[in-house]
Amino acid sequence: MRILYLEDNPLLAFHVEQMIEDLGYVSAGSLSSFAELKEKFQSLQFDAVLVDIDLVDGPTGPDAAAWLQKRGIPAIFVTGQAQVAARHHDISLGFIEKPISPSDFAEKVELFRSRSTGS
Repeated sequence: MRILYLEDNPLLAFHVEQMIEDLGYVSAGSLSSFAELKEKFQSLQFDAVLVDIDLVDGPTGPDAAAWLQKRGIPAIFVTGQAQVAARHHDISLGFIEKPISPSDFAEKVELFRSRSTGS
């Protein structure tokens, strides 16, 4: 499974990409804005997305998750804004709270695999 990360902080993006790989998934890289996602969407190959609430183009993470959902791509929020993520539970499989706990990260990212296998 290839996982893309939408995050405006390059250091955090690098760290999470490593966490993705450490769990046996493939990191599909990271993008810093919803606009960049829409621009590059056709050329990207990914199965699921981790999404921060605030991106370079503002608090567009929920818009990005809704846009991806319409295309059949699941999302999980990675954010310090748990209340905002909870309000958008209908467009995500859940959320990972920052600062990121490795065990919470592993548990939540497994939701992508569970969804794809139907278990």
